[in-house]
Amino acid sequence: MKNHFWKKAAVLSLLAVILLGGTAISPKQAHAGYEPYIGEITVYPYMFAPKGWLKCEGQLLSISQNTALFSLLGTNFGGDGMSTFALPDLRGASPLPNVNYYIATEGVYPSRP
Repeated sequence: MKNHFWKKAAVLSLLAVILLGGTAISPKQAHAGYEPYIGEITVYPYMFAPKGWLKCEGQLLSISQNTALFSLLGTNFGGDGMSTFALPDLRGASPLPNVNYYIATEGVYPSRP
């Protein structure tokens, strides 16, 4: 009977956290953010690019404003290599409707092994 009480209390506590929009993570853990690698590509179900990310739509970028990303991508996806380079064009490759590919323009520069 006592064991059943604790199970019920745990379920009710979890339900309260979900319904009230709280978190079971401590504030210190909640602020320990994930920092992507520059050039990392991922999918997001957003209609906008989050800060530090751009949609992978083959657009031309300025090398002088994106030197770290250019050092990783070069002209593999286009651009003149003097003043511009291009991002990969992944339009139409979405795994689901309203999900797009994004590339990190800010973050940790990947080290070589």
